Amino acid sequence: MNEATSTDGPTRASSSFASEYGDPSGRASYVGTNVVLFSAYYPAHGGGMELACADLAVALANANMHVEWVSQATGEIPREDGIKFTPLPGTDFVYSLSGVPVPFPMPWAFPAMRRAMERADVVLIAEANFAVSAIAFLMAKWNGKPVLLVQHVGEPSTVSKVARFVMRLGEALVVRPMIRCADAVVCVSPVVARHFAGVRTDSDCVTIGHGLDLELFRPSAGLLEKKADRDALNVARDKPVAAFVGRLTESKGVLAVAEMARRRPDWTFVVAGIGPIDPARWELPNVLVTGQLNRMQVARLYRASDVALLPSPSESFSLVVREALASGCRVLCSEQILETDEGLRPYIVTEKVDSSDWAGTGVRYAAAIDRRSAATLEEARAYVAEQCSPDRIFGQYVELIQRLFVRASGGRS
Repeated sequence: MNEATSTDGPTRASSSFASEYGDPSGRASYVGTNVVLFSAYYPAHGGGMELACADLAVALANANMHVEWVSQATGEIPREDGIKFTPLPGTDFVYSLSGVPVPFPMPWAFPAMRRAMERADVVLIAEANFAVSAIAFLMAKWNGKPVLLVQHVGEPSTVSKVARFVMRLGEALVVRPMIRCADAVVCVSPVVARHFAGVRTDSDCVTIGHGLDLELFRPSAGLLEKKADRDALNVARDKPVAAFVGRLTESKGVLAVAEMARRRPDWTFVVAGIGPIDPARWELPNVLVTGQLNRMQVARLYRASDVALLPSPSESFSLVVREALASGCRVLCSEQILETDEGLRPYIVTEKVDSSDWAGTGVRYAAAIDRRSAATLEEARAYVAEQCSPDRIFGQYVELIQRLFVRASGGRS
């Protein structure tokens, strides 16, 4: 078990959550439950899915569960008190070539997966669309372990026709059977739940969003802090700032940001993330490329920015939208974001995204960048705080996992 804490790793759940669910005397039945989490990547990969897994793992550890996180090691392995990390050897050459995440574990990773499975009371699988997930699912069923499947992805978001075909084939052959046979299923948003409607109808299929660290993602305390945040990022104070945070792939709409920057030299565009597209090659003086940032740096970027951009044609939850709103930053994003939560409509500005015409999309977004939402930034933060409350979100996971544990142990708690 790793004992050190890394700023690139998960952040601790709120103190109110820890006090409610982390007290052994008040919630004795949670103590000692061994939860083994399987995911394709650790947070170093930079995706919202992995960051959400990190926050969930910490919350379960705060609830006095024993958490082991098994994942393919493609970057830095996180460190966090109370969580055992079991990295797996594997290859991720498809992502290196195309930007489509398709990691494959090596065969000699299977013994480590099997040993982790033997330690599990409940198996938590994040996303059925990956090889590690499918292998873990089969192992769990073979060993008679209850499975909670958390599905983040519905309709494939990649713009590559070949990749979409492969993902749809995998969905038919692997994902839907896993959803059908899991002991419980969580969909992270209504759009994901609708995509898999009809696969199963029992009560153990629920929609639960992502929790958000509202102490980390907060508005600036004042003008001086905003200036300090801009100075830390080497951003000029005399221009408005637009931030793009995410994987640098075509499916995230980063090519539209390039067109925006060309048409709006009066703005500074900060691009934070990694991927196959290199914004430095745009050679635009008003584009600042930061590479991948840790959570604290991302929160600082939102506070330093005037608007967050997400011209992505397909999103399952859009954690960056919620993080930006919680940080007091305006959001300009695709119309499809509303499919994840129609209640966001008063708090964001949306524009149409055409993945076959990124230049045209960039033109529309450049024209819309000065628009403001109907609600105030304070109202937007209040809405996100209510919808993404760690107490409410992680509490639902704790209760669901405990229900599976009690059921598998024959009613003993």
